[in-house]
Amino acid sequence: MQPKKGKRDNKDSRESAMAEKEKSKAPVQLTIERDQPPPANHYEVDPVMIVHIGSHFVETTFAFKDSAAASWVRSTVSDLRLFRGGGPVVVSLCAFRGLPRAYSWDLKGPQGHPTHPSNLYRAIAICIGGSRVLFYQLNDDYGREDPGNINPLRDLLENRKVVVVGWEMEEMVKKLEREWGLKVARPVDVRKIAAGTYGKDKIWWPKPEKGKVVMKDLGLEGLAELALDGMQLEKKPARVREANWGQHGILGPYNHNEEEGLELIKYATRDAVITHQIATKCIKKSGLPQE
Repeated sequence: MQPKKGKRDNKDSRESAMAEKEKSKAPVQLTIERDQPPPANHYEVDPVMIVHIGSHFVETTFAFKDSAAASWVRSTVSDLRLFRGGGPVVVSLCAFRGLPRAYSWDLKGPQGHPTHPSNLYRAIAICIGGSRVLFYQLNDDYGREDPGNINPLRDLLENRKVVVVGWEMEEMVKKLEREWGLKVARPVDVRKIAAGTYGKDKIWWPKPEKGKVVMKDLGLEGLAELALDGMQLEKKPARVREANWGQHGILGPYNHNEEEGLELIKYATRDAVITHQIATKCIKKSGLPQE
């Protein structure tokens, strides 16, 4: 005996809904490609990558000189008309540690783990507007240029209208000022912003560990799921979490592994963009936490 049409339709609807639910649990796809193929010679100026985070399209520019980073800030602020509104401007900032460059005459090279807290920040990723990212890696060959060359970036971070969001901001701003000469006027930890929307208990919790109690937090992946409608992010591969962001030329002729360099930039872009999205959404809901 065939089931009645209404019951069959209800069953089909439930199965379709379950399929959609399972589909929504799948991690968002993360891809990267060059906007233009690399040049045949050894000289490449500010290469641009296209990063897709699910259906979201991001343009990421790679720079290794102060002047290139400053040029990107000037053009992006102008193109996006960043300060046309009356509210705070959200800019996300992520920083990555690494070892100094290994020179050919130094047989052992720099020692230690690249991500150890004592190591310098070797690269930063800045997201403006949610769809443009600057990945800026300090180049040991060039060192710091004329300090005036970086003024557009310095002016952006020191502007009181700009809320600079990220992770472990108290430590980050101290290291950036000490190591890069960059000051941040209004740093806010993205976890504090999310706590203002969802409550502290949803963001942090105590956990016994080695005979003491430490505070754990959701991390980027957990915070994205909480704040961005259940978004599922894959955990970073260990090779990215433990990468040396100070390696000579993450992109370019001196990096013998183009795929590795693109992977690092892809995850740096993801971190900056998702942090920006979380902060922007929570600020719209609940405002900024009190300073």
